[in-house]
Amino acid sequence: MHHSHVDGVPVLRSSRSGPLHATLRFGVGARDETYRTRGVTRLVAAFAAHETRRRLPETAEPVVSTGVEETRFTVSGTPREVTDILETLCRVLGDPSPDLTDETAYRCDDEGAVFLHPLAAAALNARYGAQGAGLLGQECSGCRLPTPDMLRTHAATWFTRANAVLTLTGPDPVGLLLPLPPGERPHRAAPEARYPRASWTHRTIEGVAVSVEAPAGSAAVAVAHRIVQERMTAALARRSASTAPAEAATVPHDTETDVRLLFTPATTDDVAEIAATVWSQALRLARIEPAQDEVERHRGGQESAEAQPCTLDAAARTELFGTPGLVEGVTPGDVRDAWQRAMAVAQLVVPDGLLLDLAGPDGRRLWCTSCWTWDELPPWGEAFHEPLMKRAFRGAGERHWTVLTPESVVTCRTGVHHALRFDDVVALERRGPERVLVGRCGCDIGIDPAWYRGGRRLIRAVDDAVPAELAFDGAEGGRPHGERPPHA
Repeated sequence: MHHSHVDGVPVLRSSRSGPLHATLRFGVGARDETYRTRGVTRLVAAFAAHETRRRLPETAEPVVSTGVEETRFTVSGTPREVTDILETLCRVLGDPSPDLTDETAYRCDDEGAVFLHPLAAAALNARYGAQGAGLLGQECSGCRLPTPDMLRTHAATWFTRANAVLTLTGPDPVGLLLPLPPGERPHRAAPEARYPRASWTHRTIEGVAVSVEAPAGSAAVAVAHRIVQERMTAALARRSASTAPAEAATVPHDTETDVRLLFTPATTDDVAEIAATVWSQALRLARIEPAQDEVERHRGGQESAEAQPCTLDAAARTELFGTPGLVEGVTPGDVRDAWQRAMAVAQLVVPDGLLLDLAGPDGRRLWCTSCWTWDELPPWGEAFHEPLMKRAFRGAGERHWTVLTPESVVTCRTGVHHALRFDDVVALERRGPERVLVGRCGCDIGIDPAWYRGGRRLIRAVDDAVPAELAFDGAEGGRPHGERPPHA
């Protein structure tokens, strides 16, 4: 592997005959966005690829790939074709000046989309809410695409030579230029998990998921992750031959931490039993050492799949993020201890409507962190009820109302309520007279003034309570849908 710099950008090359393959990588992805700027990374990247193709119509367009933490432009061809495309691409990123029509913007927005299994995305949203990697599972109630100013600001912050690395496979490109704009390595503050101990919660999903945080360079955790996935799959198969196997995913959280995820689909009829099975298998490894042959089997697979410290990909990640290498030497005790530490802050996510009574890693009842509160009176404040005629035709369990306090807005139904503090609001979408409040917890509350007596006064109070910089006009045609409690 050859290591050099071009225009301040680290370049890693593996010599090989044949065409030249290049990947220009930037340390930015979906986790570096906000609720309002969701999709801005892939829109910047897709626009740059689109503009590069327009300026060089006789060459191939760069292939865009946007992930949780990294954005890639991949190009293949002769050395001259590749150098021309990379130079043009860098110039576009340095001065994007996007003047996008809605048609072009939406076409670009479809390119390079981040894919993550919905159950894994929901588990991230439950753990972090509407921030960082949690945005991947955040339901969007119809917000507009990022504006041109947002695209330019995002490009100037993240698509710079200080946040880039180029990997090459093939012959040495002659005359390579990478005229990216200067900049500093961006500071990334990864959000903390919303709750500091093992817990369970709800999301609108059709399955069950478990998430844990663990050291990024721990081979013991990697082996434990594989063992638990295999055990979950076997335990689910014993229940029913038609039950889907457990799936696994790993999502980078920060330089030193990964989020390890395990998940499986479930129907309404068997979700409680599947949740208990999934949780019990995760707990079992945290309490009892695995067999030596089980560790050896999964350690061997881990080494062949992940422990490749000299690959271009691993070297590029080290350049961008300082990602630690995989630590070797794993015993059954190492695996149990590592997984035990991870399970101390594990989170089990189940569908709305399910109430659980499970034991946590400490033997006590597993803590429920649902945003909804049952069997308690909502906070005291001004109550906004439905008009009398609507209430007359609803059963007691179907009625809903909103309570406004100086600190929060509270959605209420019979026996259950959800309080969203104004200082936890990350966005306020306006749709004419209607509003959607998006909370840091990942929930949103829709308010239509026509739903309540005095509804316009409620809307004015909400507008006054939320900082103006968090408010924006939502997409046309959307309507606030409000929330439903887990048992509704």
